[in-house]
This record gives sequence, C-alpha cells and structure tokens, in this order.
Amino acid sequence: MRRRPQPLSMLLAAVVVASASGCREELGPERFPTASVSGVILKSGEPVTGGWVEFQPAYGAVGDFRSARIEADGTFRTDRVPIGVNVISLIDLPGMPPGVAGVLGHGSPIRRTIPREPAGPIRIDVIDELVRHQNAQAPKPQTAREGEPRP
Repeated sequence: MRRRPQPLSMLLAAVVVASASGCREELGPERFPTASVSGVILKSGEPVTGGWVEFQPAYGAVGDFRSARIEADGTFRTDRVPIGVNVISLIDLPGMPPGVAGVLGHGSPIRRTIPREPAGPIRIDVIDELVRHQNAQAPKPQTAREGEPRP
C-alpha cells in the first residue's frame, strides 16, 4: 500500500526547491543613509527643560521618523536620523502657550538639513523659529510701480 503525500510536506518541498533554485528575493528593511544628531533646544537663549524633539524626513529625504527626549539642560541626542532635509517638531515643551505648541508641533516650520558627516550640534531657539515663521507668514508690502502714484 502506497502512502499519499501530506499537504504540509508538499508545501515544505516546494519551499526548499524554490530556495535552492536561486529564485529567491532578498526581503527585509531597506538601509537608508542616516546620521547621529545632537543639539540643544533654547528659548530666548535659555535651555528648554524638557519635552521631545522629532525628526521627520522631507523634500526627498528617505528614512524613518526619529525622536529624542530633551534633557533638563536643553540637550538631546538620537541616532539613525535620515540624511537630508528633516522637519523638526518640538513636542510637550514646558511653559509654552497652546498656540505656540501648535505651531512647533507636528507640521512645524522648523527645517534642518542633516549632513552625512557630523557637522556639530544643532541649535534651535524656539523664539527665533517663531519670529522666522511669523515673518514668512506676514503679507508682503506692495511697492508702487514706476509711473503709479504712491499711496
């Protein structure tokens, strides 16, 4: 009497044959260029005493979202930050009004280019970033064209 092959053993045999025949595809996460990043978060030149800094690749940079705790002296450090332009969000900063927290949170206007080689610590002053953002949002004054009367 002849035994009939079990479905599980047939599946196992098919996997072994496919693997041995060279028709396999390498699976796993892609390796994106990254760097270690450190820096300091300030508010009017004084260290921010807590919260989180987040890095999100943008404008063609590829990689994973990274975050780091902001220490009591305003410093942070994280590894595997994507090379290229990153949007930097500041989350749960102590003593920030809700409107400021909304601007600096997700969708923040803060951008930094992370280089392949270490370029020193990143310095972000919250007030400087808010002023820069406000100036970018302000309507541009119209100038009189040649021959037009001035208001």
